[in-house]
Amino acid sequence: MFEQLAAVNARPALYATTTTPELWTDPHISRKMLAAHLDPDVDLSSYRTAYLERAVDWMTDHFGIGEGRRVADFGCGPGLYTTRLARTGAEVTGLDLSPRSLDHARALAAAENLPVRHLRQDYLTYREAIRYDLIIMIMRDYCALAPGGRAALLRTVHEHLAPGGAFVFDVDSAAAFADVAEQASYAPSLMDGFWSDRPYFGFHNTYRYERERVSLDKYEIVEADRHRVFLNWVRHFTPDELTAELGAAGFTDVRVLGDLAGAPYDSRAPHFTVHACAADSVAAEPR
Repeated sequence: MFEQLAAVNARPALYATTTTPELWTDPHISRKMLAAHLDPDVDLSSYRTAYLERAVDWMTDHFGIGEGRRVADFGCGPGLYTTRLARTGAEVTGLDLSPRSLDHARALAAAENLPVRHLRQDYLTYREAIRYDLIIMIMRDYCALAPGGRAALLRTVHEHLAPGGAFVFDVDSAAAFADVAEQASYAPSLMDGFWSDRPYFGFHNTYRYERERVSLDKYEIVEADRHRVFLNWVRHFTPDELTAELGAAGFTDVRVLGDLAGAPYDSRAPHFTVHACAADSVAAEPR
């Protein structure tokens, strides 16, 4: 038993593996994730409705979104942004791995007769002969990717931006990393049955990787006939680090904001937002 518990609490090597797709494809977990997305009073999987509305209004105004413009939402979830952006008359595409979330997004669009394309696609490997005036990635998905995944994402974005197009996304900040505390906890049916609809024992460990400024929440879920591990990596950025990473991937005109609604940058805040253009396009003036 001691050896088993020692293994459960062992610190994984940095970016040893990624398990994010399983959160969105497991039937039980994806149902729980969708419920969190649709809860207007928590910031767990989607932002609260009031902030979401302000973010859409700001992006629509700042980037001149409307008829004749093309927008893509990478990791669109249940269509909270795609539906609102399509109301402007823009041509909107949403990409996601979760069939359950995509079904909800399609139903939302159909209820308003909005011609949104919702595709079951991995944004790391997505390729299509279409260029977008705006690509968004919301809820800090960028930070969950390992360095190779971030490089693959930026290649995808770069190849799909139209001349003058912008990539807008938010990230966890270095200030937020200061509040991460290493810890270990255990509970039967950890997180109120989030991980399975069958009885299980759950172990949750949080680790800090100081030099790289990465945190990890590791969940080990033990059922009678199944043992699964889920790793939630979060890279915490400074604006200079993110600007350098975008520049190395061929992006320019990087602008740092406080949030997705255009607030000024605050170095003490737990998140910040960036928008950037591909280096081989001509940056358009915001409208």
